[in-house]
Amino acid sequence: MKEQKPQRKPFVFPLTLKLLIVFTLLFSVVFAGAYYWFYTFATDQAINRLNNDLNTLLDGANARIDGDQLADLVKTGQPRADGYTDDERYWDHVKWLNMLRNLENGNARFYTFTKSDKPDEIKFIGSSGALVDPPTGAQFLETCNNTPDECGDLTANFNALNGERTPPQTIKDIYTDSFGSWMSGYAPIKDSKGDVVAALGVDFVAGYVYQVQQAIIDKIVLAFVITYALLFVSVFLIARFFTRPIRALTRAAQQIGEGNYEQDLTPMYEGWVRDEIGILAEMFSIMVGKVYQREQTLKRQVEELKIEIDDAKRQKQVSEIVDTDFFQELQNKARNMRNRPQGSVAEPESAT
Repeated sequence: MKEQKPQRKPFVFPLTLKLLIVFTLLFSVVFAGAYYWFYTFATDQAINRLNNDLNTLLDGANARIDGDQLADLVKTGQPRADGYTDDERYWDHVKWLNMLRNLENGNARFYTFTKSDKPDEIKFIGSSGALVDPPTGAQFLETCNNTPDECGDLTANFNALNGERTPPQTIKDIYTDSFGSWMSGYAPIKDSKGDVVAALGVDFVAGYVYQVQQAIIDKIVLAFVITYALLFVSVFLIARFFTRPIRALTRAAQQIGEGNYEQDLTPMYEGWVRDEIGILAEMFSIMVGKVYQREQTLKRQVEELKIEIDDAKRQKQVSEIVDTDFFQELQNKARNMRNRPQGSVAEPESAT
């Protein structure tokens, strides 16, 4: 016969722990969704703020630029050996751009440009960095073509020179160079006839967006730790509270399984308000009472059956004794002695 392996006891997974895991997972999903929404919302708000600032800067800067004078400067201005010019119109122009830069605390770069003789090239006019010590930015009539090695994608620049304004920016439009992260906007500059003679460009520091995103991450991590700690404590206490009747039923069932039927479950279902656990406790109490009655009835039946079995056993044993030759001989002797006349002496039995 094949030896049976001992049955492995099942692993007990407490209901409190199950509830804790389930609620934690649900909260994680909700928290992740809320975090994503808040992160996206805050980023969009930061982008919208930058867009508003860009539009305000473009409109404000463009209002003080004379398109006719700028077009004449491009035609008649002469560059110096250092890349700048002695033309007063140039310096008046870059002073205005530099003043705007200072008003923005250096967070914006202003520059103007126009079309070059080549179709894929632009020509810079002035830059707010010309008055910075040392000077930065594009120099007077410096050219830049539409290649990765030069200025990269100049599509927005050419659109501005064709009379289009840069549409609202998105997070994808933020770019990074050696000077930082920027969001750029462009607007056409027109002369007195309404013709586009140049364009204004503004590179606005986009680090504000990243600061907002990093602040969100920092705050979210702190909120995540605090909230999860509170969640664990709250769920644990709530789970313990709601599973307390179940644990009481479990202990009562163990005691009943060992034969101790004196278990008082009435506190679980007495009162004006009951739940499913209270109903279960009441049904369990009724079931225990019926099981106890059946057990007592069964014990009585077993005792009666035992008595019947013992009586039958005795009758069988008596029958076995009565049926023996020795008992029959004793009965005959007793019968003879009763039938013998009084005063007679019994003859000794002869030896056989």
